[in-house]
Amino acid sequence: MQPGRGAWWRDLGSGVRSVHRAVFALLHERALIGQLGLPVASNLLVFGSLVLVGAVLLAPWFTAFFGGTWWLLDGWRASFADAGPGHWLLTSWLLLGPPLLDVLAGPFQEPLRRAAEAVMLGPARERAAAPRVRRVRERAQVLAGALLLWPLALFVSLLPWIGLPLVVTLGAVSAAVVWFEPPMAARGLGQRRRLQALWQNRWRALGVGVGLQLAAAVPFVNVLALAPVATLAATSAYLQFDKRDPIGPARGSAAAGG
Repeated sequence: MQPGRGAWWRDLGSGVRSVHRAVFALLHERALIGQLGLPVASNLLVFGSLVLVGAVLLAPWFTAFFGGTWWLLDGWRASFADAGPGHWLLTSWLLLGPPLLDVLAGPFQEPLRRAAEAVMLGPARERAAAPRVRRVRERAQVLAGALLLWPLALFVSLLPWIGLPLVVTLGAVSAAVVWFEPPMAARGLGQRRRLQALWQNRWRALGVGVGLQLAAAVPFVNVLALAPVATLAATSAYLQFDKRDPIGPARGSAAAGG
């Protein structure tokens, strides 16, 4: 590992490579393979359920929505009559998939995360982990935030040229916010501190989010191991974060000068 920040393109590439290394580790690291039973089973059940909900509920609703007449901007609707439902399904997955997968399958990834940190760091060094009730509430808050952004993201996805790139970026941010929570929460960091750490290391975190979007399109990886891969990739990348407080030292020196 190479802790700390580098050039933005290197951190972005390092984040993407973290996902590839996570897949490799799941296949070859004995200490992790022994922890895969519950994480894989929960991923299989939740991922399959989300795909079923998308196919049975969202796809027909989106198709009917674009097949009808809009009282406003109907010409815009007509131009997306064929591609619109697919755009909206992709947007829904990119934005809502990570928090839904985390809410339903995330708690079952904890043994795998602890095993991964033991492999990388040795004996556990966690302290002041967040209470379980608080973690449930925080996961629900992240999902609620994604649901609030969902209508806006559906609209943005239909913008010419820039719509899908913006949605892909938003999906990468959603994945980063979701999957970097567990290793930081295990160290007692609240939501504000977690968001600060993500912003401070934004290119590496965004790279992990992009890599996870690519992994979600790979057969078998998505069905069996998307949540385990996300857990390992985020844990590994977090250990490489620059964790220095960019505000604290400045305040301390200012106080000393005063």
